[in-house]
Amino acid sequence: MFEKNLRYGTLLDYYGAILPERQRDALEFYYNDDLSLSEIAEEMGISRQGVRDAIKRGEAELARLETALGIYKTQTRLKSDSDRIVSELCAVASRISGEDAERLLDIAEQIKKAAEN
Repeated sequence: MFEKNLRYGTLLDYYGAILPERQRDALEFYYNDDLSLSEIAEEMGISRQGVRDAIKRGEAELARLETALGIYKTQTRLKSDSDRIVSELCAVASRISGEDAERLLDIAEQIKKAAEN
């Protein structure tokens, strides 16, 4: 469940501006603010069923956008690849010394910072 929440929260960050306001608001309350359906219904002034429907439609649209554009998949792959590269650079740096080791560690740090952005 946590992974699903994290995935939809991230998809919402990427594609939320494209969604209709009602869907975006419902998803933000649900995934980012961790409100219950009842709390969201009260906040938005709609029924609990209306909230559930907005969330389901929003999730479907986020999934459709991700299938079409693949930003989440690409970012996840890039993060995994950069983590692997940093790990390899650090392993190599630990087996050597001097300026070369320092340079490898600097490169590893630059890759980590780039991957965070």
